[in-house]
Amino acid sequence: MRTRETLEEVLDLTGADTPVHSASAVKNGWGRIVEGAVRHGEVIVTNHSRPEVVVIDVGVYADLVRRARAKDPLEVLRADFDHRFAALNTRAGADKLRKIIATGIPAASPRKAVRTSGKRGLMR
Repeated sequence: MRTRETLEEVLDLTGADTPVHSASAVKNGWGRIVEGAVRHGEVIVTNHSRPEVVVIDVGVYADLVRRARAKDPLEVLRADFDHRFAALNTRAGADKLRKIIATGIPAASPRKAVRTSGKRGLMR
């Protein structure tokens, strides 16, 4: 579903000095629109006096995408996993992993270790 913002609402977000051009101005003067986006960061394009799209500078776009990804829970988890996994790519990490493989993972509670065959679950 597409929300329709008023021009005033969009200008409140972008700033009152953001250039505003009609769709016909874009059609007839794309170069000016691009110059405005580079100079101001963005240009609002209207259609019948209603904001339709915003043309933004590629640097502004890249920054928006980076910030959105930084807040994306999946990206946060991926970064955490990559950080933890990178620790295994060190001599100390590899030695620790070999030790765990050789001796097994210590039980976290007084319960016995989980059997790998037969019934599932912890044994009391």
